[in-house]
Amino acid sequence: MIKLLPFVLWLTITLTSVGCSGGLAKVDVGKVMTSGRDGWQHPGRVMEALALRPGDRVAEIGAGTGYWLARLSEAVGPEGRVYAVEVDPGLVAALEDRVERKGYGNVEVVYGAYDDPRLPDGEIDVAMTCLTYHHIEDRVAYFDRLRVDLSPGARVVHLDDRPDAPAPISWFQTSGHWTEPALIVSEMREAGFTRTAAYDFLPAQSFQVFVSDDATSGAVAASR
Repeated sequence: MIKLLPFVLWLTITLTSVGCSGGLAKVDVGKVMTSGRDGWQHPGRVMEALALRPGDRVAEIGAGTGYWLARLSEAVGPEGRVYAVEVDPGLVAALEDRVERKGYGNVEVVYGAYDDPRLPDGEIDVAMTCLTYHHIEDRVAYFDRLRVDLSPGARVVHLDDRPDAPAPISWFQTSGHWTEPALIVSEMREAGFTRTAAYDFLPAQSFQVFVSDDATSGAVAASR
């Protein structure tokens, strides 16, 4: 923690000196200092926008180290289910360890494939990616395939870095690890989805919600 103090002080001074306009106004500097990612990810507001209900079945595709697991697990309750999907064996093992240590009884870690999240057909109410969309190679085919796994009326939610994030936030982005929001809309449309909502409270990410054009998405499994 001590090693982080110079960085935190520098970041605070930088944010203050450049002003709090545009994207920087969306950064909670105090929370960055005390809780790190929460200061710019705004998990509370994201969860509020997701409006998950007890009993929902949620899949996080690209769960990483499990940042969202506690929040998703609590939101869907003991009657719900959270599928934490990862393709990296090291991350899968780390997620399994975290789920066991934290006692998340409603979370299942899924070892997905690069072209298939390996989710149960017709059961997913909300599929979510956060900082994952740009890593998926053939995104149109991937999300077209995902429609098999969705329940009727399910939502697909993407939070991904934008290339227009303001400095100094952009200094910490990895070059190319982002997606133009309009490209996400275009590719999801090609995959058979329509955007139903978009939120602009995140300083560095787009936040977009889609539904399948097939009103009975789960039923398409029978035809494939």
